[in-house]
Amino acid sequence: MLVEDEPRALSRYEHYLQEYKGDFEIVAEAMTYQDAEAKFPEAKPDAIFTDIIIPGGNGLQFLEHVRSQGWAGLFVVISGYDNFCYAQKAIKLGAFDYLLKPIFKNDFFAMLDNVKNRLAGIRIVDDAYYKDTYPLFLRKAMQYVEHNYMRTVLLTDVAEASGVSPAYLSATFTKLVGITFVDYVKYYRIAVAAAFLEKNPCDVSLDDLAEKVGFCDASYLTHCFKEIRGITPRKYQSEMRGSS
Repeated sequence: MLVEDEPRALSRYEHYLQEYKGDFEIVAEAMTYQDAEAKFPEAKPDAIFTDIIIPGGNGLQFLEHVRSQGWAGLFVVISGYDNFCYAQKAIKLGAFDYLLKPIFKNDFFAMLDNVKNRLAGIRIVDDAYYKDTYPLFLRKAMQYVEHNYMRTVLLTDVAEASGVSPAYLSATFTKLVGITFVDYVKYYRIAVAAAFLEKNPCDVSLDDLAEKVGFCDASYLTHCFKEIRGITPRKYQSEMRGSS
């Protein structure tokens, strides 16, 4: 979803997205805050790119609004203002990236690469379909993670269980799955943590949750959860409680 009030800038972003070979589809465009708010529910975007200053409001207000609706997608803020306060608030709200105008194609493509990789990582652990298309040793590695995510997961142990060398598993995993094995384990643990919070919307100790899903402590769980889901586990839990 693109939110930009300057027609020339909007057209340029459209062109970049069309030229980029990464399977992105524009599901909605808006040039005012009210228009963005109205189109968001039907668009259901995986990612939103928005300018800071838009008629009727600003991009950070829009980010606050969609987060309050339980949206956990990726948010990229585009701004013509090198303002530390804007950047600081964007980061606090869980923005995935913050780009300053003018934005050149190489910068936009680099941002899209990062967005694509992050979305792919989330989908890989959310969609079991992908697992059926992988070689047997990769499926064994994924099954090892499913059965042992709550404990320390070492590449050497996973490789032994999968019947290949650690170096071959690491290289092939990254090539075929699209993310590193270490990132896969992290994404899987966050997926389990999110599912637990959805099923248990009442107060849950983050220390206990971190231990359940294999993180060293609540602080690291919170850091990874916000990095991947865009909000803290406490905020996610609060939104699940509000929707139940």
